[in-house]
Amino acid sequence: MIVRRSLPTAMLIALVMLLAGLAHAGPAAPASGPTINVGSTGLTLVKIAVPDAINRGGVPDTRGVTEALSGTLARDLKIAAYFELVDRAAFLVDPAKEGLDPNFKAWFNVGAQGLVKIGFDITGTEVTVDARLYGIDRAQRVTLPAPFDKPAKIGLDVDKLRLHAHALANEIVKYYTGEEGFFLTRIVCSKRTGKSTKDIFMLAPDGGEETQLTNNNSINMLPSYRGGRIVFTSFKNGNPDLFVLEKGASRSLSSHSGLNTGGQLSPDGSTIALTLSRDGSPDIYLISAADGAIIKKLTDVDGIDASPTWSPDGGQIAFVSDRHGSPQIWVMGKDGSNQRRLTFQGEYNQTPEWSPKGDKILFTARDERLIFDIFTVEVATGTINRLTQNQGNNEEPDWSPNGRYVVFSSTRTGEAKLYISTEDGRIQNQVTIGKGEYLTPTWGR
Repeated sequence: MIVRRSLPTAMLIALVMLLAGLAHAGPAAPASGPTINVGSTGLTLVKIAVPDAINRGGVPDTRGVTEALSGTLARDLKIAAYFELVDRAAFLVDPAKEGLDPNFKAWFNVGAQGLVKIGFDITGTEVTVDARLYGIDRAQRVTLPAPFDKPAKIGLDVDKLRLHAHALANEIVKYYTGEEGFFLTRIVCSKRTGKSTKDIFMLAPDGGEETQLTNNNSINMLPSYRGGRIVFTSFKNGNPDLFVLEKGASRSLSSHSGLNTGGQLSPDGSTIALTLSRDGSPDIYLISAADGAIIKKLTDVDGIDASPTWSPDGGQIAFVSDRHGSPQIWVMGKDGSNQRRLTFQGEYNQTPEWSPKGDKILFTARDERLIFDIFTVEVATGTINRLTQNQGNNEEPDWSPNGRYVVFSSTRTGEAKLYISTEDGRIQNQVTIGKGEYLTPTWGR
């Protein structure tokens, strides 16, 4: 049985029952001067070339330095969705023979507007990395901030090199858009590790650096990652209890009889909204993030109330309720006041996640074919927009920290993998390629 972070109505019922000048370079260009309006639709993508990193020393690359640098950067820029990578088969020069000083005319002739050159030297346990961004249309090297303003010394470790490449991707995104990139953030999810086990994993937005966080031969599910703390539900003690993971250690926080699920930290980190069924029917509660003590019961009506998510200012909570017959998205004050229905289209809406911008709520809806897809609803107007369609089941969405991207789980290739899309669903990229099902992603912020 797959248990989703939203805990769909049917599953909640089951659990309740179970539990009761192009030739030469000109002057360096400044590290600001965005050329992409990130708020527009129908963007014209910047064509950027990312050739393999160049080994400039005599020590062979046996540790995967090239892939860790240029491979990571290319994946990041593709996921960023503001760039079109120039096909390497179209290159008119051999990037390695050319070195770090480009033939601007040759790159201009293949349509490149930007070019990233990376050179490295391996010395003992260190790698000296020289990463450069060039504006081909201006025939200039772009002046990036430290540590990319000069060669940087990095330990000969793939993860450290990947972090350097992620940071470079962030600076390139910022140069072209004026906004910070997200490639140093982390995504947490539940991953099937056996026939009857799931564990919590953390990974980079490009799907790399995957780290297992739980290993207790049980079902660990429904993570939420906020403020450096991961809240999740685990059956390790036989009951679906709420745990918190921080600084590498986990502890039980809520272990009432029945459900302790869907926990999400408030923006100030002091309280957690979650679903408890201690009184029989699943309802939304507030508990202390410090010791799990119940602060207040927020809902108390016939039916199932579940999946709370905080507004970015902490003043409101969106949740799922079937009190009128079918699961719909509802909104209430943080004290449970002014409960109102937000969605009126569709008969099975669930998994709400409030945008960091405060204007929209992501959710999953099931259509008449019993297929799940991703939608947004505008909080002010109730207007609904669809992000996915005809691509398998798409579920459990969450926002990037800047609210411009969405991570979700999709079965479009057969097995559930994680995808990242632009906030309008226009560009979607698969980011996990490892074995196993990746479920219920949550993006740290």
